[in-house]
Amino acid sequence: MSVSAIPIPKYRFHEPRHNLPGRKGTATAEDRFTIAFMREYFSQSCAIHRRSTKNRMAFAREIPVNGYGIADLLVVAWDDSPEESYNDLEDFIRYERPRTRAFECKMIDWRKAMTQAVRYRFFANQAIVILPDSISHRALPYIETFRKIRVGLWSFNIQLGRITTYHTPRTSKPISERYHLQAIRVLKLASKQALPIL
Repeated sequence: MSVSAIPIPKYRFHEPRHNLPGRKGTATAEDRFTIAFMREYFSQSCAIHRRSTKNRMAFAREIPVNGYGIADLLVVAWDDSPEESYNDLEDFIRYERPRTRAFECKMIDWRKAMTQAVRYRFFANQAIVILPDSISHRALPYIETFRKIRVGLWSFNIQLGRITTYHTPRTSKPISERYHLQAIRVLKLASKQALPIL
């Protein structure tokens, strides 16, 4: 399957922004940027995360986690395993120890993206801001701030399909186990059979 044909599922829920005139059913530039990034990330993830053995992935767009925002993309990564499937989510987490990465994609406002991504640390092992190449230079002078708050900063060139990783935070335990579980559960609902859970 080519990268451009990879479907990126989206969790269906009521979004207040769809009440705005002319917004319902219309993909924005940010939506297109996010989808293009995910397709490239899927094909480049082994090179980006060279030290990780967790190369099986499930992902979905716009994953809401109560009180902590709506991640533009949530990725769950785990090792290849002899287990074909697990009876429940708790067993999957206990035995596979999956890694969750929450991405916030913004076309212009990197400060807002950083603020949102900080909240994703409550439910994700890594939180990363994705900006277009043409905007990333505005955030780079603040790379130490990204490091201190443990939020990643990457850029994506949509024309070239190039992902540049300026800072990737170390994998850390989510602040809330409860919301970590909730985020994976919502991703499972969005991505149907993508996770090996019955």
